[in-house]
Amino acid sequence: MEKLWSKDYVLNIVGNLLLFVVFYLLMVYTTKLAITEFNVSVSEAGLASGIFIVGALVARLVISRYMDFIGRKRMLIIAVVIHAICTFGYHFIDGMLFLCTLRFVQGMTYGMASTVIATTVASIVPESRRGEGIGYFTLSITLGSAIGPFLGISLPQINPLYALVLCDVLSISLIVLAFILNITEIKVGFRQRVEVKSFRLRTFFEPTATPISIVALLGAIGYSAVMSYIGTYSETIGLLLGGSLFYIAYSIACLIFRPISGVMIDRYGNHVVMVPILFTMILGFVAIALAHSNLVLLLGAVLVGIGYGSIPSAGQTIAVQKVKLNKFSLATSTLYIALDLGNGIGPYILGMVVPIYGFRAVYMCSAIAALLAFLFYIGMIIKSRKENVVM
Repeated sequence: MEKLWSKDYVLNIVGNLLLFVVFYLLMVYTTKLAITEFNVSVSEAGLASGIFIVGALVARLVISRYMDFIGRKRMLIIAVVIHAICTFGYHFIDGMLFLCTLRFVQGMTYGMASTVIATTVASIVPESRRGEGIGYFTLSITLGSAIGPFLGISLPQINPLYALVLCDVLSISLIVLAFILNITEIKVGFRQRVEVKSFRLRTFFEPTATPISIVALLGAIGYSAVMSYIGTYSETIGLLLGGSLFYIAYSIACLIFRPISGVMIDRYGNHVVMVPILFTMILGFVAIALAHSNLVLLLGAVLVGIGYGSIPSAGQTIAVQKVKLNKFSLATSTLYIALDLGNGIGPYILGMVVPIYGFRAVYMCSAIAALLAFLFYIGMIIKSRKENVVM
């Protein structure tokens, strides 16, 4: 069996974990800062938090085209250095305009750095263990999404400065890691040089990665309701215990099933994994929508963790399967743009349902989005079999 756990593989996982801890910690910190210090509405505070994702989307569109021209390591170093400067900038925030500008620029650096790291991991893991390797790698995102919000809520209660100092330290650590990492550079060929001068849609997105990215987009729209509203929802329906333990149950399910789904893709193929996890995601959202007890709400958390929690790793594995090494960055960027876009537009779209039909209807809409993802994937299977192509 080919070796998976190399030094650079581990360092990439650590770097990604640090990046996502800072991302989630500052997301929580920023929202509270905007409301308490600048007396803005919840929606305006949400803008300050969400504009970060807009910056990430802009960066991903650009970086996928120019990463190999600039150099992957050079791009990563540039990203983490500017990221650290932005992190230090939080000590000097004096208004909403400064905050939103800072969040947008830092979102761009996050999009750049995360794309380079994810592309590097997909490039260095052995092809025979790619699903397993990406599965372990994306656990860093899960851990970051659990650790970051916890620190973002708990540290400011002790001293708001502690949260910012920790982010400063983690950002400096990212710079050190960027210099230590050995990153294989891709030699840019003539065709790539011609394509980068074109501004056609296919030069911004990898066509072979688009179908699985659509599945990821629909899943992310559904999951965005969990990220945005699960706390308020659990309070509204009187299930505070289930709401407080929701992310713990979700994270445990991700930690257990992401590596398993990666191994299964390597051994048995895409469909054996994707069909069950998409169906499980549907069941998870339905369980959340119909929950009348803490147990059922936590069951929904576990099912969504198994379902949506496996999509980033399984999706990236599928996205890079049919592309050459020099297209890994574009394929990875295409998937991550879909995930970011879904998480960005989902709360706004699904939030419009709340005043009319209530929170339970939001999660039924999430289930419908998951069902569309399931049906779209089944359509992909049917199409591939007609074309006699193994996906």
